[in-house]
Amino acid sequence: MLKEHLEIVTGNSTYLDDIHFDNEVYLYVIRSNYARAKIKSISKPSNALLFLTGKDFYAEMPVISLPNARIARMPVLAKEDVNFFGQPVAAVVTENRYDTEDVAEEVSVEYEPEKPITNVYESMKDEDIIHPNLKTNVSIDTEVKGGNVKLKEKADVVVEREITQNRIVSNPMEPKGIIAYYHDGILTIYSSIQAPFRIRNDLREVLGIEPERIKVFAPKNVGGGFGNKVPAHPEYVIASIASMKLGRPVKWIETRREHLTNPTQGRGVSGKVRLYATKEGKALGVEGEIIVDLGAYNYTLNVTTPVFISRLLTGPYKMDFISVRARGVFTNLPPTGPYRGAGRPEAALFHETLMEDLANELKMDSAEIRERNLIDGEYVTPSGLKIDKAGYREVFSKAKEIYNKLKGKSKGVSIVVFAEQISVPPGEGARVIVGKGKIRIIVPSGPHGQAHRSTFAKLASEILKNDNIEVITGTTEGVKEGIGSYGSRTAAIAGSAVIEACKTLLETLKSRNITLEEAINSDEEISVEVFARGDVIFSPGAHVALVDVDRETYFPRVVEYYTVDDVGRVIIKEEVEGQVIGGVLQGVSQVLWEEAKYDENGIPLILSIGDEGVPTALEAFYKTITNIYQYPSPLPSGARGVGEAGTIGALPATFIAIEKLLGVKLNRTPVTPDYIFSLIEK
Repeated sequence: MLKEHLEIVTGNSTYLDDIHFDNEVYLYVIRSNYARAKIKSISKPSNALLFLTGKDFYAEMPVISLPNARIARMPVLAKEDVNFFGQPVAAVVTENRYDTEDVAEEVSVEYEPEKPITNVYESMKDEDIIHPNLKTNVSIDTEVKGGNVKLKEKADVVVEREITQNRIVSNPMEPKGIIAYYHDGILTIYSSIQAPFRIRNDLREVLGIEPERIKVFAPKNVGGGFGNKVPAHPEYVIASIASMKLGRPVKWIETRREHLTNPTQGRGVSGKVRLYATKEGKALGVEGEIIVDLGAYNYTLNVTTPVFISRLLTGPYKMDFISVRARGVFTNLPPTGPYRGAGRPEAALFHETLMEDLANELKMDSAEIRERNLIDGEYVTPSGLKIDKAGYREVFSKAKEIYNKLKGKSKGVSIVVFAEQISVPPGEGARVIVGKGKIRIIVPSGPHGQAHRSTFAKLASEILKNDNIEVITGTTEGVKEGIGSYGSRTAAIAGSAVIEACKTLLETLKSRNITLEEAINSDEEISVEVFARGDVIFSPGAHVALVDVDRETYFPRVVEYYTVDDVGRVIIKEEVEGQVIGGVLQGVSQVLWEEAKYDENGIPLILSIGDEGVPTALEAFYKTITNIYQYPSPLPSGARGVGEAGTIGALPATFIAIEKLLGVKLNRTPVTPDYIFSLIEK
């Protein structure tokens, strides 16, 4: 067992709430209980150390934007309007954590409720504008177009899919949290995060503090992230402001109830996409529209999601054109953002259901139609994505072998193929330090459930020929520049940064005529830092799912699941397998169980993690067999990404297998028993 895993299972790791400062105080955030309303007045409590509203401090959260986008940034604290249930409107700080709710109960907020808009199609009518200054509810409306669109006129067959992927909550085991301490002009942050430099940059932008005066640290263990812990959130800003005013450490730990309605939620994607093909089964291209429910505000990078999904709609297939309208639309629901896969699974569901429909239309085998159109190696898609050479044919061949063995057992067997885009650019930083008896490596990119420290130590030991290596992750300290852990990027590019830093160190020592052993035992420390850069790479995957549906209760379930993934170089085998298996469960879970439900007034119908549909071990009981193929990437680490592969494959594989078993077309996730019953009744 890896050291990181042993510490966690034996209860000897450190999470954020295990960290305590002397003189620590506690933050509580008062939230809107309306999805849309005007704030008329807010009363002050009597016993708070500090009380803040949007009138005391007004700022807006950072956004990654696109040209021609209409941007509505989310206020840190709402000042005049609230636009989703759970939006922060005020904050109190108390001496004792258990006093926070009592003090908060003294606060009375008077609202003037307004009619919320909870549906993207209603919102796009622009009959009622959520942000009047924008004069529309459509934040982004653009076209992803490439190749020879006129070729669609030569199509013999056209198949179409319209699917809605409902919202789900990003549910890490540990919710978000922060400890902010402003002292002697330095803002020190401890937070359960994926990207320390992103947190620093976001706080710098909102607070106006020079970056060198902000120090960010993740605890030794971050209990999951799934994209939700990449950016800063309003509570991080509030805690920082509170500490700046009080001169004391301020802690905020998110409750699960808060987490269920806080930004960011995942998915919330609708679309109608057509696939054009010849009668011989040659796919020509795709056309259609993708609509993303952005929620009440632009938040982190959600304005880019519609375009990102659209560009991936041709999948790992040779096609000649793409023409997709991509729109992001405001609603009075919590802002959406990246959730494991972050656009990749959403796109895969469309391109794989379309391929399945094409096979049915032409009376071809599911595997045959995919194999006929699969890319062979390096390929530029009609949307301009450059796919690097990898083991597409080899991965598919193994999956096809499994599929052919299973399809005689049941109708409910599917095969899917995908190309996982790895978020390598712009790169990642790493520093290696030798001296005073040890070797230390600092990497900003930190784990949130993975074994990054063991991974980096192994890569470094291969170069330095020394196993006594200390690895420090998840911090802005000791390195000049870093990006973070998301998009399946860490082993690929952060691992490459570690390799390049170690090689540079050896070159530096050689130029000084010093051996590594002499440098380690020196009283003087020698350090080098690199920022490894790289282009986007892709990881091929092909998955096979076998499902069943209880004919009395209509509960669907996965019986067996097989993965075949090209992960580049395998650094730690059990880590690769664990990432794939966990990812598969989250893809299966989206299809079978999970949904962030709201009523027509924008009020959440989920009061617990169970209400949202997160499965227990009883529901998640199925056989998963992983198969790993290694076609090294062009990066120094040789690794590709694997963190999101399971989710990308499991969403379409499970969805299509249910369709094949029941002989119906599905048009939404989740595929609940009542939904199945309604389809069978029809």
